[in-house]
Amino acid sequence: MTMSNRAPDHPQWAVVGLMDEPAPLMAAWVAHHVAIGAGEVHVVFDRPDPPTEALLRGVSGCFVHRSGEDGWALHWKARRPNRHQARQKYHATRIANETAMDWIIHCDADEFVHLERPLSWELEKTREKAWLRLEVLERTFVPGVTGGDIFQGVFRKRWDAFAEEGAAFYGPRARFLNRGVSGHIAGKACMRTGQGYVLGVHHPTEHWDAPGGTVTLPYRPSYNARLMHFDGLTPLHYILKMMRRALTQVSGAPVPYAAPRVAQFEEAARLARDPQALWDHWFAVQGMTEAEEVALVQRDLAERIACPVLSHAQALFPELDFSPAGFDRLLLEHEEALVAKAKERLGFDAQAFLAEAFTG
Repeated sequence: MTMSNRAPDHPQWAVVGLMDEPAPLMAAWVAHHVAIGAGEVHVVFDRPDPPTEALLRGVSGCFVHRSGEDGWALHWKARRPNRHQARQKYHATRIANETAMDWIIHCDADEFVHLERPLSWELEKTREKAWLRLEVLERTFVPGVTGGDIFQGVFRKRWDAFAEEGAAFYGPRARFLNRGVSGHIAGKACMRTGQGYVLGVHHPTEHWDAPGGTVTLPYRPSYNARLMHFDGLTPLHYILKMMRRALTQVSGAPVPYAAPRVAQFEEAARLARDPQALWDHWFAVQGMTEAEEVALVQRDLAERIACPVLSHAQALFPELDFSPAGFDRLLLEHEEALVAKAKERLGFDAQAFLAEAFTG
């Protein structure tokens, strides 16, 4: 594997993600991580997308892969794992074992590393730990703040006292939130390479068959790097994700989603035929009023971040449209099969859920 952007005097890091998203999101992910100092940026396409692959190959430091390009040589049956999470683990581990970088971060297309200082500065000081945990900042929508582009918003943080205090703050909406956020609270890992570790969705393990929820390798939370999670770049993006969860069936034990996440996609499926009710559900999960934002900021449970993703994306890809309406148009094309399945099975009309269809 050819290295890029490597400065041997400092620890170097890579980022890897398995992706299947519209081109603007994937391009922004690449541009942002190159801009903040990743020595290698690895994008694994879960299904072929030649135009986007060609677009990303033009970026110095970006390595484009296709899922299964190695014949699944590391898989015990040498075939494609059925579960998305298993494919994420497979590719993250494969790239971690191949890269010449010193550390690697595994995150999704809707997750962007946010740094206070260059990551190499912190990695120089990380001697004995196998990995660093990146805590989550989750983008939420606040009327009058979010709009314009797909990366605007207010970021809320994990609320450790949510079980005791969340219902009083959010009311019935609290059942959709896990410690105050709609997505995961586990964070993502920045793992030391060259140790033979397996890099899972949220943390590394010592070997492939270690229990998924068991953390045994020594780590500490990063005091410099966090993860900006855009759990749905637009309302339609989020709702289609919930439709996919509701419609996906796999053999064996189900993926153990947290109860609030299950409540989200079950409610989305129940309301699929009613665009206004579904819109209200989306805001209940992902929205905040200005008063709620002020209250959470005062308690250090939310913050406005000068999010640099758009500027990084536009610098490399000025020809792409990063507006919500533009993104949704591409999303409808990219997710044509899912849109049709949700219409047939659940009665969901994606066209009726575009943001411009609603005035409030």
